[in-house]
Amino acid sequence: MTRVRDSLGTKRPYTNMKQLTLNVTSRALHGRGPARRLRVEGSIPAIIYGKSGNQSVAVKQEAFRDLMRAKGNAASLISLDVDGKKMLSLIKEFQRHPITQKFLHIDIMEIDPNSPMTAAIPVRAVGEAYGVKTEGGTLAIVSQTINVRCLPKDLPEFIEIDVTELKVNESIHVGEVKAPAGISFPGDPKRVIIVCSEMAEEEAAAEAAPAAGAAAAPAEGAAAAPAHHRRPADARALGRRAPRLRASIGAPRRALRDDTRRAGQPAERRGAASAFDGRAQGAAGRRARCAAPLGSS
Repeated sequence: MTRVRDSLGTKRPYTNMKQLTLNVTSRALHGRGPARRLRVEGSIPAIIYGKSGNQSVAVKQEAFRDLMRAKGNAASLISLDVDGKKMLSLIKEFQRHPITQKFLHIDIMEIDPNSPMTAAIPVRAVGEAYGVKTEGGTLAIVSQTINVRCLPKDLPEFIEIDVTELKVNESIHVGEVKAPAGISFPGDPKRVIIVCSEMAEEEAAAEAAPAAGAAAAPAEGAAAAPAHHRRPADARALGRRAPRLRASIGAPRRALRDDTRRAGQPAERRGAASAFDGRAQGAAGRRARCAAPLGSS
């Protein structure tokens, strides 16, 4: 454990990244079919890439789930056991099923313990900001992670930033964070990590609205009591059009039922019925036009 000063000068501990273990097995079959069969058997298809090349492996679903629970939100190095061969690695990415939440695929990056590496480390805000406690502001972590470059043995679990003295309309940038020995923060030093801002006018108005509405409710209710028994104008118009709507909907159903009945009749009767059908369709069209809303073509 090393102690450094953060952006606001407070001494804080940075814990080195914890190391977990995971057993994997090599697999020779590739493609969608073998991967699907692996998932049915309770394993996860995964790939290891790095200086040794790409290697396809399989991971037990239960073992990887337990590892992710132990890992939590902190960054962690993984000691892989690939058929008895030890390897230092980092979980780069994984995919999950949107419904069952089972793991579908894992990307594992091989780590050289003697070469510097770059990783995204989670950010933690420590303390209560002065702007939130005294000035009524809101604190937001704009960047949930910060890129860190160092040797694998010096990689921290997370970066803590003390926000106790942060006031409204102030922010903390990457360049203001003091890094521990052997660790650097590559990238834009002006990148904002945490900001304390004023409460938006909409949020303040939303907080004041319930109180004002509760005070005005009795007077408005007393004045508008008879209106509770009145139907809106659009509801009354819909009620007047209801018989025509039912007629327009029922006409095609009756026509279909009549066609079914006349399917087995002689040709003479079907010819006479077709003339009647034309008149019925014309009447149905007129009813539909009458039932259409005002102003529509």
